Amino acid sequence: MPQTLEEMSEKQKQFFNDGAEGWMDRIYRNPETGRHDLHQKAFDRLFAMLPLKPGDHVLDAGCGSGVLVPMVLERITPSGILYELDFAEKMIEVNRNHHKEENIRFLVADAEQAPLEDASCDVVVCFSCFPHFHDKQAAVRTFCRILKPGGSLVVSHFDSREDINKRHASCREVMHDHLPDQNEMRYLVRKAALDVTVFIDEPGFYCMLARKR
Repeated sequence: MPQTLEEMSEKQKQFFNDGAEGWMDRIYRNPETGRHDLHQKAFDRLFAMLPLKPGDHVLDAGCGSGVLVPMVLERITPSGILYELDFAEKMIEVNRNHHKEENIRFLVADAEQAPLEDASCDVVVCFSCFPHFHDKQAAVRTFCRILKPGGSLVVSHFDSREDINKRHASCREVMHDHLPDQNEMRYLVRKAALDVTVFIDEPGFYCMLARKR
């Protein structure tokens, strides 16, 4: 019997909660250095593109255990605010335990219902999470609402769309979580009053930047 959306969502959430404690080590730990710098060149490339500056308010949507936190905080400085949002409460718990800075706000919620005020953020970052949003159009509309005029939405992965979707298809808990093709992504953001300024989809790197009108 087919699973309901609610059943799929609960299994997906359980998958991320179960993996939260060792997520950083499994995905980002470099066996050669012992640090979480396995993808450092890709992170450097990504952050060279992000329009972050001191004092910015940033939403890290689908933040997981917080791999982006140090890199974002370095750029927005203590004068900025970083919102770490994830629907998996265990991910937020692990994130909070590792990041004690006073200018971080931790939020447990679905991206589609992100509890932030209108025009409250300069940048919204969706790193390695967009396929997992069940209602992608609703999520993009929410991000647009949260962004200030001229603010930026960033969707990024360290794989091509094709490789992301192949990997997810092989995992039962996230087998339905696919990244839309370029035409659909452009349609989603355009419908939400955002304009794509950068679109890269190549082996080992995916990045879409869109600007709120």
